[in-house]
Amino acid sequence: MVKTNKFLKKKTTYIILGIGAICLILGPIFGVVLDKMTIYDSKPEIIQEDSVRITKAFAFPVTLNRDQKLIIVISDFYPNSSVTIRILAKSTYDRAYSENDTTSSVSGLQFVYSEFGYGTTPAGSTNGANTLTLPASGIFFYIEFMGDRTGDSLISWPGDYYVVVYGSNSGPASNLNVLFDIHIKVDGPGEALYNAFILIGVLIILIYLMVALISVLKANYLR
Repeated sequence: MVKTNKFLKKKTTYIILGIGAICLILGPIFGVVLDKMTIYDSKPEIIQEDSVRITKAFAFPVTLNRDQKLIIVISDFYPNSSVTIRILAKSTYDRAYSENDTTSSVSGLQFVYSEFGYGTTPAGSTNGANTLTLPASGIFFYIEFMGDRTGDSLISWPGDYYVVVYGSNSGPASNLNVLFDIHIKVDGPGEALYNAFILIGVLIILIYLMVALISVLKANYLR
């Protein structure tokens, strides 16, 4: 009976400490894997020259929560293609769409961006704009958006937005295709899961150690 109780206690110890260790391991894994979530990826994306009308432009809806960041990487390697990107509030997009406005007549919201070449990492940037056109001196544009910006800082405005891209083709009149590459991501739950799993793991281990210490003290000094 005594051996059975010791075995059960040892087994319980392994289970509790194992759960704590698993939480400590899963926290960093979830933090890395779910840090950013890809919500759209197209290579290439194809629109037409009539994308000058917002009803024909590329338009991808995004909903941002508080302190959530939208990240866009857009590039244009394709001959004769030229594209322009804007980010619009849903209400602005809906009104322009219903009136069949031109995309160039709608003002985009403020974001920050980096411009960089193929095979290089985007440098930290404080460049701000509400519209960008490719191709430019760089091959890629790396864009961060949270709703608005002031100076060098992004401002979080939760809400519904549209990533809008339109363009033209400078080739033969018969070639109406406008091609570009676009990758869209948002902040995922990685940070929250990382903090939660680390906290749970640490609490499990600390609580077990406290209970074990109290048991030892009772057994040796409080009899």
